[in-house]
Amino acid sequence: MFNPKKLSDVPNKTFSGKRIPADRLLQTIFNNRHEGFMVINDEGIIGQISDSLANALNKNAEDFIGRPLSEACRYFRKLSKVIKIGNPEFGKVETIDGNSVLVDYIPIVDKGVITGAIAKTTFLKPHYTDDEGLTGPKRKKGNKEIHTVKYTVDNIIGSSPQMIDLKETLLKIAPRNSTVLITGESGTGKELFAQAIHAASLRRSGPFIEINCAAIPENLLESELFGYEEGAFTGSRKGGQSGKLELADRGTVFLDEIGDLNFQLQAKLLRFIQDKEIQKLGRGETFLSDVRIVVATNVNLDQLVKYRKFREDLYYRLNVVNLNVPSLRERKEDITALVEHFIGKFNRLFKFKVTGVSPEVKAALHKYSWPGNVRELENVIERAFNVLEGNVILPSHLPPELLNQAMFNGEKIDSGPMANISSALANGQTLEEIMDQTEKLIILKALMMCHGNKAKTAQMLDISRPGLYKKMLKLGFA
Repeated sequence: MFNPKKLSDVPNKTFSGKRIPADRLLQTIFNNRHEGFMVINDEGIIGQISDSLANALNKNAEDFIGRPLSEACRYFRKLSKVIKIGNPEFGKVETIDGNSVLVDYIPIVDKGVITGAIAKTTFLKPHYTDDEGLTGPKRKKGNKEIHTVKYTVDNIIGSSPQMIDLKETLLKIAPRNSTVLITGESGTGKELFAQAIHAASLRRSGPFIEINCAAIPENLLESELFGYEEGAFTGSRKGGQSGKLELADRGTVFLDEIGDLNFQLQAKLLRFIQDKEIQKLGRGETFLSDVRIVVATNVNLDQLVKYRKFREDLYYRLNVVNLNVPSLRERKEDITALVEHFIGKFNRLFKFKVTGVSPEVKAALHKYSWPGNVRELENVIERAFNVLEGNVILPSHLPPELLNQAMFNGEKIDSGPMANISSALANGQTLEEIMDQTEKLIILKALMMCHGNKAKTAQMLDISRPGLYKKMLKLGFA
């Protein structure tokens, strides 16, 4: 069994100064709030657990020690497998109370005999608090501005196979320091993945700084990245300015829209990635900054390299690890969960109590192609909150262009009621069912033409507004 007292007897040859007692060293490791430890013996009895892990499990350490793992805890069952087989397992993902943790399972071997195993957990929720207890994406500690993240891997919504695989890959590569290239269409949530990488990394206590390469004028981007000395150019700030790569020392810099970086800056960024050296504008000597680079783009960098609009050497330095975020149309099984998330978000923001969407809306959302991806879906739900008149989102609350593309019973809303009469009859639909469907298509088309205005819709159809409501209720979409 793991015994700190025995380790304390081992001579410490690592340090030239005062010897650090092994039990004090182990205590420091066990009290690390970013990590947790559990130790079991070869009979599955818990011998030690760190306070941080016990707190994550909402118990005290005393509630675990001396008890079988199978009784005391429903997590970390791979410990028994590691003891039985003897092979360690690294980078496994567990979910504790809805939060993901990264777990390494390591056997304890004494003279060739497995005497126990350790579960070492890395907590992925950021623990950013300063002396005043302030939290947030940007705050100040003294006169220094601290940048943090708002999102972790648990904020990435989706249980489709693509997203599960992507999140598992993210958790595996996050603790490393390799450069990451995030690709995907606009609106897929690439910034969310960049923040999740930082939150799951060993740099999570350091700053996270984002720069949009397309949003900053080309003549200012170099000084924004690398900083400048006083008098480096006309209009420069007195005393100069630190660049983002300097401010992010021991943290992460996220460069969005990396394809918009000009050739001169590409060369300078390449040098920084290779040597970690910064040279400010107007300054001769260089200095080091320990920064991890994460970049994102919605363009094909391969094509930019092919047409010599992007440096090939920089591309290969950036593309060490590639995370390709799928478009929403490639993972439509995640739409329901995303809609529920956005409804919850806007319920809190608008102080509403929307309970969900109608079946027709659900069908329309799943049949739409979503060129704007998750960002467009969020905008659609927000628009619905601005025009709804109840606690359920209905087709009349959706944008006309979405309804116009969406399919109902395999038929486009604007394709005309006569097109599918033969197939409807062949499928055994009654006259009443066909008439109801036809009337429904006409009303939906009129609502689109009137941009959801029910008074104008009733006027267009030459019926009263109460009559329109009555028909909508009867047809199940009001």
